[in-house]
Amino acid sequence: MIKRMISGLLAASSLICFPSVSLAAFPDKPITIVVPFGPGAGSDAVTRFLSERSSKVLGVDIYIDYKDGASGAIAAGDVKRSPRDGYRLILNSNSGAAANVYLFKSLNYDPVADFTPITGLTRNPLVLAIKPDIPAKNLEEFIKYAKENTGKLNYGVGNSSSMANAALFMSKAGFEATQVGYKALPAALIDLLGGRLDFLFCDPFAVKDHVKAGKLRALGVTSTARLKSMPDVPPIADVILGYELVGWIAAFAPAGTPSEIISVLNKAFVETLKQKESDDYLEGLGMQVFPTTPEEMGIFQKDQIKLWSEVLEKAGVPRN
Repeated sequence: MIKRMISGLLAASSLICFPSVSLAAFPDKPITIVVPFGPGAGSDAVTRFLSERSSKVLGVDIYIDYKDGASGAIAAGDVKRSPRDGYRLILNSNSGAAANVYLFKSLNYDPVADFTPITGLTRNPLVLAIKPDIPAKNLEEFIKYAKENTGKLNYGVGNSSSMANAALFMSKAGFEATQVGYKALPAALIDLLGGRLDFLFCDPFAVKDHVKAGKLRALGVTSTARLKSMPDVPPIADVILGYELVGWIAAFAPAGTPSEIISVLNKAFVETLKQKESDDYLEGLGMQVFPTTPEEMGIFQKDQIKLWSEVLEKAGVPRN
């Protein structure tokens, strides 16, 4: 009887210890990063760059799975239901990980309770771009023109950053315009280039070549400092005092993923971000590197949920 009890305890002990054996081997197969937005968006450029270089640190391939739509809810729902083993992650932004709490009365996921932060990746200012046939050479002239034509202009939105910045800018500048929604910013940019939109808040890397070619005019950035990639474009805050609203991108795993796995992933991503090559590349896109600990990212995310809710509400953005 005693021998059977000892045998049973040893078997149970081996089951308890089994997860630590698998954790020690992590990762031993490819990792997939789910991206909530389609190819061509800023999050896509960041994902492709970081996945290629982080895979060398981790020693396994990193694949990208695009699941755009519903402002990130489709991707979040997918990763939320994934195994807690570190092999299926989500690269989320201020849209899906913060602003959606305000924008949607009902979400199929909780951005805090359903996910474990790994690290921040980038901070992402946007650029206010207008079509070139609008008779405005700078931000002051555009505000004057928009006020004189209030209600007659239109603008595109492809994520919460573009939506919130447009709403905040119009409320502070004192004019109204018609919103045109898109699944992602690249589609809105096509219509801006085609003259079907009047203005758009967009990723710097997506518009800078068009600005240089004279196809678009860049009037301001949403950060309080100029961008290294577009040094001639002044901050909107130079005209509208106190203006700043910057997006961000971070990596998350499903809630309940073991801390040992989160630590391995954090180390690999942060090591990649701190390389000069990464800093140069991301600065070229108009982004700033944003490495954090998992704990720092968790605190930051909660603060951002509050901030984006306040900004969107004050700007009069309706909830769906």
